[in-house]
Amino acid sequence: MKKLNKTSLLLGTLLTSAMLYVPTATAQVELGDGVDDEIVVTGSRIQRSQDFVANAPVATVEAVQFEKVGAVNTEELLNSLPQTIPGLDRSSNNPGNGTATVDLRGLGAARTLVLVNGRRTQPTGPSGIVDINTISPALIESVEVLTGGASSVYGADAVSGVVNFILKNDFEGVEANLGYQMTDQGDAGLLSANVTLGAGFDDGRGNANVTLGYTNRDELFQGDRDFAAVSLFDDGNGGLEPGGSSGVPGAAIFGGGISSTGGVTFEPDGSIREFVTSGQVNDFYNYAPPNYIQLPQERFTIGANASYEINDMFKPFVEARFSSNLVESQLAPTPIFQTSEFTLDGNPFLTTEAQQLLSQGFGNGVDTNGNGIDDTATAFLRRRLVEVGPRFNSDNRDTFQVLLGVEGDLSDQFSYDLSFSEGRTNNSSFQTGNVNRGRYDQALLLNADGTACSSPNANGGLVGCSPLNIFGAGNISQEAADFIRTAASTTEQTIQRVLQTNIIGDFGDLSLTDSPIGVAIGAEYIENEYAFRPSQDVAASTIAGFNGSPPLEGEIDQYSLYGELQVPLLEDLPFAEFVDLDLAGRVSDYSSSGTEYNYKVGGTWGVNDLLRFRGNYNTAVRAPNIGELFSAQGENFPGGEDPCSDAFRTNPANSGVDFAQLAARCTATGVPAGALFTAGLDAVSGQIRALAGGNPNLAVEEAETITFGAVISPDLFDGFTMSVDYFNIDIENAIGTVGVNTILSGCYLGDQGGAGSQFCNLVQRRPGGSILSVSQQSTNIAELGKEGIDFALQANTNTDFLMDGFLGDLSVNYLGTYTLSTDSRANPAADLVDCTGRFGDFCGEPRPEYSHYTTLGLSKGMLSTQLVWQYIGAVEEGADINGENDPALQGSSVDKIGDRSYFDGSVTADLSDNFAITAGVRNIFDDLPPIIGSNDEQANTFPATYDVYGRTFFANIKTTF
Repeated sequence: MKKLNKTSLLLGTLLTSAMLYVPTATAQVELGDGVDDEIVVTGSRIQRSQDFVANAPVATVEAVQFEKVGAVNTEELLNSLPQTIPGLDRSSNNPGNGTATVDLRGLGAARTLVLVNGRRTQPTGPSGIVDINTISPALIESVEVLTGGASSVYGADAVSGVVNFILKNDFEGVEANLGYQMTDQGDAGLLSANVTLGAGFDDGRGNANVTLGYTNRDELFQGDRDFAAVSLFDDGNGGLEPGGSSGVPGAAIFGGGISSTGGVTFEPDGSIREFVTSGQVNDFYNYAPPNYIQLPQERFTIGANASYEINDMFKPFVEARFSSNLVESQLAPTPIFQTSEFTLDGNPFLTTEAQQLLSQGFGNGVDTNGNGIDDTATAFLRRRLVEVGPRFNSDNRDTFQVLLGVEGDLSDQFSYDLSFSEGRTNNSSFQTGNVNRGRYDQALLLNADGTACSSPNANGGLVGCSPLNIFGAGNISQEAADFIRTAASTTEQTIQRVLQTNIIGDFGDLSLTDSPIGVAIGAEYIENEYAFRPSQDVAASTIAGFNGSPPLEGEIDQYSLYGELQVPLLEDLPFAEFVDLDLAGRVSDYSSSGTEYNYKVGGTWGVNDLLRFRGNYNTAVRAPNIGELFSAQGENFPGGEDPCSDAFRTNPANSGVDFAQLAARCTATGVPAGALFTAGLDAVSGQIRALAGGNPNLAVEEAETITFGAVISPDLFDGFTMSVDYFNIDIENAIGTVGVNTILSGCYLGDQGGAGSQFCNLVQRRPGGSILSVSQQSTNIAELGKEGIDFALQANTNTDFLMDGFLGDLSVNYLGTYTLSTDSRANPAADLVDCTGRFGDFCGEPRPEYSHYTTLGLSKGMLSTQLVWQYIGAVEEGADINGENDPALQGSSVDKIGDRSYFDGSVTADLSDNFAITAGVRNIFDDLPPIIGSNDEQANTFPATYDVYGRTFFANIKTTF
């Protein structure tokens, strides 16, 4: 067995492709002359021979591919692969937190383990999720994506797979990159600049290199795109109409029986008129224009590593990475929705007629002067505080990690490595545009003549109260806006320490065949700490604007022992060129949940040079993380609709609902008969207030992953390989939160619903019947799973068969996924829900049955070209319940989204050995995203899945010397 060295690992990875290599599913290595014939493939720590084909699907993305598609942030390319459901990205304004995530199989980013150079990298928050914004493409040599499960090898949080970023190493010389992109409308610009410097020393025994990177991304507003400039509603007749929020600049009140349409709004003179709730001209506030559709970003990155070979047994190395990432988000001015008492009789901001009408519907029953108008009224007020200004949030996230290690040979058969790393992520968030709810209430109560606040020193001794005139657009004075306005800030710190050691080798002559039995054993200690410290208003949730969240501190550590065996069983036999058995196991002791076990059984059967079979059975027992266990209850506002509202009753998609049963359940759970199916219960801005938090009583979740498939290398020409792999991931007692729409549907529409049911107990209503909140505390969901088939094809050849090779060398790479099921079950007695081929409030991000990512490359002389075809299959709204479509889960007139194809192209000119230019176009045909109504995520669509920027031009200049 030849010695393991870093050069062989790097070259083995680099040569996994020919020419314009794009993702390949086999991780089969084509080695060059003089290269050691053993490598390490993601998913195993055992060195493998050059004939090895990974026994689970591995897709590799080479660094050059980021240049050829103009990807400045890594998620831009990874989220295009069919194995992923897009996570947070540059469009994630609301929801979003300034991070970028990767979500393999759509089972949650917390179940995707992100590694750097095969080791854990620094997470971003309490859930252990890594912000891949912190990994600049300039640092990357390649990315390996394993989707077969690897919990026994790396840890139980690799339930759905591993993304392994392999960074530049042993680099010598200087490489500089300068790139820029912008749309054909001249906006959404993005500048990136990177330089890498490296040098070897002491006759090649040592190497040191450093990479510096800078990124600056411009903002783009929803108002800059016609399809996103106006928030759209369903018109009830299969079309769309202008919509938005009932929190309007003039204020609105619904209910009380004072309007035939359900609500009223106020004119600037303090008079009242009915709120127009439908039609092409209505009273809803269009909150879309100031929202970002591309978040501005400024990022600095530094990556450095060094190694030195003292002797074969002792080779110390160090890796260090730092990223400073500033990402901003912006929302429309704060809409405050609050039940408040306000001065009525003698209020100078209201006409006498308005005072009389409000007294009839909302008066508090005290009429001191006997004029027929109550002194005060109490109502659920809806007001867009435009005078306070837009909501703005700035996240400044600094991440660093330092790793110290040593590796070497223990003997001719065994090598070792020992490393310790410590990383810290510090995030400072600053918010403007919030208002203090207590001050808002205080400023609505006036003195006898209406010229000042009735209690200017109330609310904890606050002074400076100025009367608040919310009745009519533009009526809030500067003094009142200053009084209710409050700045908010939060700080977060995430610390991770990892101590790890591995011994890797083989048993020499102790084997069943001529090939040795490979072995890897190791131990690992992981310590995670997290602290969240909000300012007072955020902690107490006394703000309106952004979400409140209380402080949190927690710590979890774990000790693990693990081992692998790769046992060649048969070799050089008819119909069995080789048969290998792979075994792996891990035992982990968690400070939070005790001792847990994971194991893996897999193998490969090489029938001959043309056909090989592979398969794996993996288990994973994942303990809850800090956030899932200990996070205090905080606010979120996901999209949703109250089944007891007018919007739900009048939606044609709900025509099959048993409204008699629904009415009975609504009244039994706190909806007054007079409020049933009225506009007063319509969800505010199409959102439901959810209270999410940790649960210290969580149990572990248990997962099983099965993959099996075939790798076919027909003897057509060199470089042709194809594979088909079946996968099935089944998670029992999955840790998560039940979706708001799942809860509401289960309570009011499901067989297990009704007052006192598990779901209805999570819904809290106001006295008037509208939903106050839905509890989304972390829980052990009964079942979560994904099943499907992966396809891959790789071909690299010349074009001698076509025009005598005039076109040069040809490469074709294809990755496709056909999903058979995407199942979930909220509890053992609940219905089985399948979201395959679905989207919407219930299923979330579109989950097409079929999608693919295909590239075609041509190379001749100094020129190379590439065409990328990303295909996203059609989806329908709603979900399948126990195998049948459930129309009750559909809430939009746009109930289908057709398939989408995006084409990207690029040309690279290697003008010399030291200078290359790449220019290209993304979304060549300028396809618009699908436009949907109330069931969108943001910007009337799903911007993480569908391109919202349009045709985009990019260019990159690279020089080396």
